[in-house]
Amino acid sequence: MNIALTGSAGLIGSNFAEDLKKAGHAILRISSSNSDHNEHIYSYDEIKSIKLSINVDCIIHLASINSNLTQEEITLEVALAKTVIDLMEILDCKKIIFFSTIKVYGDNSFEKNIFTEDSNLDPICDYGKAKLECESVITQYSEKKHINYTILRMPPLMINNPKSNLGTLYKLVQKSIPIPTFKIGNNNQRSFLSYNFLLSVVQAMLLDDQGKSTNEIFNVSDSEPISTNDLFRIIGINLNKKVWLIYLPSFIFKFMMSINRLQLNLIRLYGNFYISNAKLKEVFSIQDSI
Repeated sequence: MNIALTGSAGLIGSNFAEDLKKAGHAILRISSSNSDHNEHIYSYDEIKSIKLSINVDCIIHLASINSNLTQEEITLEVALAKTVIDLMEILDCKKIIFFSTIKVYGDNSFEKNIFTEDSNLDPICDYGKAKLECESVITQYSEKKHINYTILRMPPLMINNPKSNLGTLYKLVQKSIPIPTFKIGNNNQRSFLSYNFLLSVVQAMLLDDQGKSTNEIFNVSDSEPISTNDLFRIIGINLNKKVWLIYLPSFIFKFMMSINRLQLNLIRLYGNFYISNAKLKEVFSIQDSI
């Protein structure tokens, strides 16, 4: 299968390109920061200007401005999605897999909700707002341009990316110093996504000849949520580092919660954000490793 991949120069994109290539797919890499025609890497503008002798079966759009984009950058994120849709016509491509985010549902909180694909959409951060607008653009253009879409709403990927919020925790564990935490971090529920499971999901959708994923939205995550303190331990295992958690008294947590600036960080670290992947597993009979 001929696959076009945006964001191919990034950590996730470069891994995806290599793994999909090993699976027997021909990969056309689209990058805003790199161009090497010998390696089949082209910029967005080059795709528009060069007549390639390739028809693309599916475009995987995982490129993003960044995960911490500002309100002013929302329009840039949406413009990027529109550019990719325009490229589909040039590449004679009728299928797109779009990497969205669970942030379209909202953000971490101390409420224990389980979000499904039918849950209310109420993005709080600018990244979530941008991705929701991109979803809307893709679904609207699918009718106008007769293309099929699959939207994947994903939690943080369990991969050591220094530019991500999760990458900050990897750095902290890497230092092998005692980590102060609170007991509330033993019981909160947060969804994460392992790279291997994401890869298996995308491969299943690429080979979907029955239209199970056509014009559908899926939550893609590992089945079991992870508490914050267990997350530290899992990262320690991944880095082969001993993790020492120092539990601070609960009154310190309550005091910190009374300070607005600290409250937001505590909710981000110790809040809940649990999504259900039941629809994905039912449609594709696919299981993660947990």
